[in-house]
Amino acid sequence: MIDLTRRNFIKNVGFVGATTLLCGSSLLAQNTFTSFSDSDNGDENILSKFSKSAYSDAFLSDPELLDCYKKASITWEKTGYEPSGNFCYSSNDNRLKMFPMHLHITNTGKLDDVLLCFGKNSNGEWKALKSLSGFDLEALTAAMKELKTKNNTVDLTSYLFPTPEQILNPYSFETKKGSVFLKTLLASNQTSTKIIVSEGSNIIFQKEIISQHSLSVNSVLV
Repeated sequence: MIDLTRRNFIKNVGFVGATTLLCGSSLLAQNTFTSFSDSDNGDENILSKFSKSAYSDAFLSDPELLDCYKKASITWEKTGYEPSGNFCYSSNDNRLKMFPMHLHITNTGKLDDVLLCFGKNSNGEWKALKSLSGFDLEALTAAMKELKTKNNTVDLTSYLFPTPEQILNPYSFETKKGSVFLKTLLASNQTSTKIIVSEGSNIIFQKEIISQHSLSVNSVLV
């Protein structure tokens, strides 16, 4: 029997249309993703450059953000995702807000983390941006670590996170300095994410990241 929660997990993180998936498959987390609360662990964590505050503080100061969050999060909640805590992350200019959620299945473990991203445009309106899955964040972290070896003083959040104003795209998003392309692929023995980071029109990082959190997939084709 098909587990619809697991199937929706794949669809939500953007695998459908990008990969050959298996229907009736058994998706089992080989390892769990690091908790978002571990973002306090210093410069090695990709979220360490963002301020962390309580949901209530963010929503109290900006009711429009609350409305935008409710509309976006309800879709994820219907497929089994739930908030990872009562906190969110904010950029220095407060125009980018990110809310962590995760998907946990009894007897299987945590299948995915996701950051719901919202941007405040030049008109002062909050809009939902591209959500970042656990696999996306894993690839972005790998890019951050390598780019830091080339220049450890540059603000890499300007290269790796979405800007408040852009057109939604299933595999890429614009950043302050350029763009990021992310595409996750499932195979029978591993999960990998292709990432391309560009500064303007120049590629500054390109790699296929083999995930440490692979899902096992088997059974017949969709």
